[in-house]
Amino acid sequence: MEAEPVDSAALEQQRDRVRAASASLVTGVADALGGRASQTTGRVEGCESASEDELRTFRYTATGRVDAGPGASRPHLDALGPVLVAAGFADPTPGSRPGGSTLEGSSGDLTATLSELPGQGDYVLLSVEGPCLEVPEADRRDWQRRTDPESYL
Repeated sequence: MEAEPVDSAALEQQRDRVRAASASLVTGVADALGGRASQTTGRVEGCESASEDELRTFRYTATGRVDAGPGASRPHLDALGPVLVAAGFADPTPGSRPGGSTLEGSSGDLTATLSELPGQGDYVLLSVEGPCLEVPEADRRDWQRRTDPESYL
């Protein structure tokens, strides 16, 4: 069963929630690792196509990077479960990805993922994303072209 389109305001609200959660999370990770945050950006992503040149559903995703301080011990993700919880993301769950490991948690309909890639450098990547939302057909082209150049920090 196909979801009813939501008002575009719902995607704007998702953007605000994702950005706020990401700011809290990246600040907590930087504090826990004695490090510095960078590349704190967000964007609207298309999820599902409506046709060859038009998307039907969209979500907002924020990403960031925290370079670990000199005193941070590896694996960095071992220290970050409490940070996820403090930022409002429940049930931190360890996982893996090519070249590294992850720690994931959820907060309502938002999902946060922390990634550590030891062979790539001494840092942690993070992403927070909302669920895919179908927007009204009249608004799809605008969302497809939307840019979000401002950092969330």
